[in-house]
Amino acid sequence: MAHTIQVAKMAQALSKKIENFELVTGGDIKSALKGMDAEFKDWYGLHCNFKVARIPTHIKANYPFPPDYYNPKFFKLAVLYACVKSPSLVYTRTPKNVELLLKIGIPVVWEKHEPINDDSPSRKFFDDKNFIGFVTISPQLLEQYIKHGLSPDKALFVHSGVDLSNFLPYQPKDLARQKLSLPQDEKIVLYSGHLYEHKGIPTLLETARLLPEYKFVLVGGWDNDINRVKQECKNLNLHNVNIVGHVVQSELAAYLYAADVLILPTSKYWHLSETTSPLKLFEYMAVRRPIVASALPTIKTVLRDRENALLAQPDEPLSFKEAIVQLFENPTLASAIAELAFQEVDNFTWDSRVERILQFAVPKLQEIDEGITSPRKNLMRYIKCYLNSAL
Repeated sequence: MAHTIQVAKMAQALSKKIENFELVTGGDIKSALKGMDAEFKDWYGLHCNFKVARIPTHIKANYPFPPDYYNPKFFKLAVLYACVKSPSLVYTRTPKNVELLLKIGIPVVWEKHEPINDDSPSRKFFDDKNFIGFVTISPQLLEQYIKHGLSPDKALFVHSGVDLSNFLPYQPKDLARQKLSLPQDEKIVLYSGHLYEHKGIPTLLETARLLPEYKFVLVGGWDNDINRVKQECKNLNLHNVNIVGHVVQSELAAYLYAADVLILPTSKYWHLSETTSPLKLFEYMAVRRPIVASALPTIKTVLRDRENALLAQPDEPLSFKEAIVQLFENPTLASAIAELAFQEVDNFTWDSRVERILQFAVPKLQEIDEGITSPRKNLMRYIKCYLNSAL
């Protein structure tokens, strides 16, 4: 899942800037004893060690990050752990964690990538003195939160990022294809990510139908989505679509380097289409391959048509077909937009993202009274909240 990759990469970048940093997440007893191990690092493509506290909320966890977003046991234990550790600041993407931590008096920065509703209980966070700030990935989302009562002084928009070290060293196309046993002479258009319909998979398949002489490679997806897309290919009589399935982060680079063109066909009918900041966009930029992407508002804050990408009309296969053909027929244009995207991707690394967030958060943290997060006080507040059924 993209959000777990984002959490892991943010943690790695934060650990470089903060001396006493910990990532607190879910796990099982075995993973709780191991913390960060080789499997964890490989799964998320991590390159440095930092402390990972795995709260054993599962008998057996199938993935390095189990789905604990709605797990009350995880919330209670994670907040209890924070009380004992008495951190200066907690950074989280989970609203329930924000609520509990603020009740106890631990300073919080909250990141969220979805809109807020008029009746959202999260609005009560905004006026809490320990609510340091809110971070999101699009200017449209930021504006919406401000309209719902968030002070502009506590609001930060910063795009998603990329770990450039995952894409080093540079891989020539022929060597990447040799490594993956892909034909050298085929015209390959590649997509990486989940295979949900709102990601534009129907548009991608229809584009493949319009370009039978091109090979479309899809990397990613859950098993049930892979099976669904395979059936759709069968129904459309498509023989030029290769569905690879999920690969760990450390293996993704070779697939991107093997492509002639990288495609990002996000649908405009997705409820988050105007606010998405896809991780794959910045990964695409990192490998010097030309990009064809949906012309959606947040994507257009990064990509500019015929400058660092070609932008196609969302949900219009003919528009994507024309852009793809143009890149193959005009290699000079393809090379130029790929090179400019690569030059600009330095602005979108996880390290630079974390630097901006710390510059935003640290001065606000310093304004809070010292001594409010002692372990004893935290535990007393935790027990009080528990007795009052707030936990």
